Amino acid sequence: MARRNPWVLAAVPWSQDLEFTRGRWCGKPLLSYNIAPRHLLATRHQLRAENMRPGGQDPVAFLYFRCHKAAKLVYANLYLIAEAKPVRPMTPARAAALAKAMAARRTCRECGETGWAELPRAHRTCEACLYTAGLPADSYLHDYLIGEPTLTAAEHAALTEVSRTR
Repeated sequence: MARRNPWVLAAVPWSQDLEFTRGRWCGKPLLSYNIAPRHLLATRHQLRAENMRPGGQDPVAFLYFRCHKAAKLVYANLYLIAEAKPVRPMTPARAAALAKAMAARRTCRECGETGWAELPRAHRTCEACLYTAGLPADSYLHDYLIGEPTLTAAEHAALTEVSRTR
């Protein structure tokens, strides 16, 4: 059985010599994990870790690897480090806009209080407001905040009996 991406000796933009690649994908060299020269090529995240950005350049190659969690092949763009530009500095206006956006994620829509943690995206209300507004019986916070069980003893016994039979 032949490999999907066999080794190919080909010309690449980052070197004058021929280099081994895994063929071509979308017209650009395809490299497998741990094959790309780390001192010449980097992904967008690797550039950002070095306070750099691609700066408008197109990717010169693609890196592919298998994501075991998603059970599929993932392709990442590779950029030349030599042509990367530094990240634009944070201006006071950008910092203020970012702080305002993050505060909006922590602000309760009912009482308007700003907490220290981001509130759930579904309702953006704090637990105290959920408690005073009346929780639905199936809410996970109902037993915790009110202290009243949502099921009767007979219903709870029937539920545990069903889970044992599975």
